[in-house]
Amino acid sequence: MRKLLGLIMFVCLLFSGNCFAMQFSQPIEIGEAGIMQAGGGGVYIDGADYNSGKFYTKYRKDNTRGYEKGIARFGDGEDALYLHYSYRGYLKFGGQDINNTIEDNIFISTIYKIKSNEGITLYPIYKTYGPEFDYLIIGRRADGRFVKYIDTREITKRYFGWDVYGASPATYKDLTAQGDTLIMKYHYRNRANRTITEGRFIFKWDDNAQWFGIDRTVDNVRSGY
Repeated sequence: MRKLLGLIMFVCLLFSGNCFAMQFSQPIEIGEAGIMQAGGGGVYIDGADYNSGKFYTKYRKDNTRGYEKGIARFGDGEDALYLHYSYRGYLKFGGQDINNTIEDNIFISTIYKIKSNEGITLYPIYKTYGPEFDYLIIGRRADGRFVKYIDTREITKRYFGWDVYGASPATYKDLTAQGDTLIMKYHYRNRANRTITEGRFIFKWDDNAQWFGIDRTVDNVRSGY
């Protein structure tokens, strides 16, 4: 038995070097949520396993799509994601306790889930509004606390000098996982020199920091806007 365990450990070190490192699953879609600006208004929620809200009927008595206020739950057990919402008030994603949530200004979103082998579950929230496409990636730590790991709006400010006025000059898409790393594509429009830059942001998990490091590639630069 000792020889077998030793052989397994040797193979891990020889071929992967990270058998015991963080391993993320591929994102899977678990639902949608956002603010309705037509059809009577309210918060729309799709794919939830539970929703305590009542329909928002201030402007349309027959509104059966938008909700006024409540709590929705995506999934079950300790990996469940809760959405505390109030139309014209707040959208807060996280735990059952509203004090263990992250609030964000979200109009249209698709919610994904990424599991890991170390007790951390990520929830990428893909936000779309007009020409803007962003990721907000929150996560439940092993101790049950929800934190915000990645916000591409903050990345746009940091890497592309966006001053948050007007539409964001960068869009993001195609989030994937490879071992202990998350990868997403970006498309940046430089208004000053009228160029378009495309590449990838690479978020590698750091076990010591218990956080993601950030790297960026530039795969293509072309004229145009």
